[in-house]
Amino acid sequence: MSAALLWVVLPLIAAVILWFLRRRESPAALVAAGLCAVLAGLAWVLPVGEILSLGPLQVRVDPELVLIGRRLVLENSDRPLLVLFYGVGAFWFAGALPAGNSRQLPSYGLGMLALLVAALAVEPFLYAALLIEMAVLISVPLLAAPGEADSRQGVLRYLIFQTLAMPFILLAGWALAGLEINPADSNLVALSAVFLGLGFAFWLAIFPFYTWAPMLAGQAMPYPVGFVFMVLPTAVLLLGLDFINAFGWLRASPQLYLILRLAGALMVVTAGAWAAFQRNLGRLFGYAVIVETGFSLLAISLNSHLGTEMFVMFLLPRLIALGLWSLCAAIIRRSGRTLDFASLQQVAEELPAASGGLAAAYLSLAGLPLLGTFSMRFVLLQQVAVDSPLTAVWVLGGMAGLLFAGFRLLAVITGGNFGLRPFAESRIQMVLIGAGVIALLLLGFFPRLFLPLLTNLLQAFTRLP
Repeated sequence: MSAALLWVVLPLIAAVILWFLRRRESPAALVAAGLCAVLAGLAWVLPVGEILSLGPLQVRVDPELVLIGRRLVLENSDRPLLVLFYGVGAFWFAGALPAGNSRQLPSYGLGMLALLVAALAVEPFLYAALLIEMAVLISVPLLAAPGEADSRQGVLRYLIFQTLAMPFILLAGWALAGLEINPADSNLVALSAVFLGLGFAFWLAIFPFYTWAPMLAGQAMPYPVGFVFMVLPTAVLLLGLDFINAFGWLRASPQLYLILRLAGALMVVTAGAWAAFQRNLGRLFGYAVIVETGFSLLAISLNSHLGTEMFVMFLLPRLIALGLWSLCAAIIRRSGRTLDFASLQQVAEELPAASGGLAAAYLSLAGLPLLGTFSMRFVLLQQVAVDSPLTAVWVLGGMAGLLFAGFRLLAVITGGNFGLRPFAESRIQMVLIGAGVIALLLLGFFPRLFLPLLTNLLQAFTRLP
């Protein structure tokens, strides 16, 4: 048995089966969450490329699978990545029923996860562009569910920008293939760098190509949007890290880290500034996600072991905050309200748990002290200030814009009246929201207790600092 058969082919088959069972919402969501939990558990305990003795049985998981002439390679060092992706799937699918968006998510979401894992595993690397494009296409019916005509413009712009990335990555693969034959050709070096930069700029919604993110978040249903915003940028960022790990000339280029720092700072500053003027919760969330991607780029731009560690440590608070925001926003949408501020006036009187979770999730994404992302952002800004104090000041300005929007959101949903309210949410919804808020507080108060566990993800990137 090969690793790709277990962690790529099996979930793809399960996704097809769940598509036929999509009208049975509860069983489909539970099966998808259970399968992801099992796959994450197997990735945690099952070594790849080694013989595992189970009594009289001996099991070996081969790292390589040849499929249609291409290799899918999942090494032992890739197991933490598998735990991350299928752990995210279990986390999101388990919350699909309380969120009320479970019909499309299990099948399409599981298919997305399998394709993104395949994109990280495929060799030659340029086929990753095709697999990510397939994942994007699968996400379209998830984001534009039947009967949701309002989301079509945002979904169409999302599809266009993501699809534009594919030809640039394929052209970069062509240039890199020529570079292997003639390493001294400076023109091919410049071409490959430009093509790679444009491809990843479209994929990651890097300034100025991020107009689709707030539009999509403002129009589509919150829970599937949160899932896409979590798994797709994470996979692309890890793929970019793999590129830097694989190509020595890219790793040794000081211009790369300057560009990453500039791109990350521009994303934080411009998205934070636009967020301060938003009157729609979905669009506000889209800008917060852009800021998160900007901080990831800033962490990579440090070109140090601490920088890559901070990059992976951002993933856990991001997962919890995005999941909590998506669940709370979905509960509010189910109550008959829209995500416009005019419709959210004093929503805390009707849905206090969802409103409190929403505020906690957004303020965590904005970097409020003592919440999930604050400690890592504080350390990151210290490191950025060593190389470029002006950049650190601008980034602080972007964070201030996000925080201003967060406090205004808090004023809108409470109406300025704080205090106990009767809970209209179901018991399971309140349990999940409470768990999310507590998790963000624990990450804020005790970051050294939880976040270093994520550094195992760096095992797959042995050549990075």
